[in-house]
Amino acid sequence: MLKKLSNIKSIDENYQLLDDLIDPYVSELLTDRIKNRQKILELCHLGKFLIFFDGKYQINEVTERPDFIITDGIKRIGLEHQIIVEFDAKAREGFSQNIFDQAEEKLKTDSDLPNFLANCYVMPYANFKINQKEELIETVRKVVKEYILNDNLIENPIIERISKMPHSQKSVNVNLGAWWTKDITKKLVEEAIKNKQEKLLNYQQEGIDEQWLLIVIGNTGDSSYDMDKNLKADLNTDFSKVFILEDFRNNLYQLK
Repeated sequence: MLKKLSNIKSIDENYQLLDDLIDPYVSELLTDRIKNRQKILELCHLGKFLIFFDGKYQINEVTERPDFIITDGIKRIGLEHQIIVEFDAKAREGFSQNIFDQAEEKLKTDSDLPNFLANCYVMPYANFKINQKEELIETVRKVVKEYILNDNLIENPIIERISKMPHSQKSVNVNLGAWWTKDITKKLVEEAIKNKQEKLLNYQQEGIDEQWLLIVIGNTGDSSYDMDKNLKADLNTDFSKVFILEDFRNNLYQLK
């Protein structure tokens, strides 16, 4: 039976608790933010998940088999992390994100620029090919630099508009625009559970007391899914507990 968990803490309390939970692990990964982007994202999801338990659980280990080990001080719980996205849309989003990440790295080494945060809004329906990647990176670099220095938006095929503000470093954020929302389906949830089920035997061999599964949906972008409040999935699984975190709305549901 689907159960929604409550979080009644203030925004400031949530941010502080999130920092306490994940900062010791994220700080090390930030030394190479692009390389470690996926693990940083997973840690942020884990931290937002643990907030709902009011400090009862802490991160014990950041591993790969399972993705994390958490503990209440007595039990060691293996936690698998699974994001559900629409893959074609996610590939497009990832391509755009990588272009702006690479442009940001080039801008960081530009001594002509002050520190800044540039929010870049991509052209609606922009669609490019892999062999255009280097050209697009250079276009983003030139367009952002000109806007930061002279408030002038150069005509270009990828950035529709930019906003900027002072910042502690040189940073470029990409906004992919509006998207159609769609609810998660029973089939997608069951496939995600099945995908992780086969790994459970390995966890038991490593001396883990329980195995939990955290499914994450509801990110920003066309690839994301919203929660179906009437979802009824067939949970044929050996996971002790199964949760769905609706990331952007910060909602947590327990399926098992």
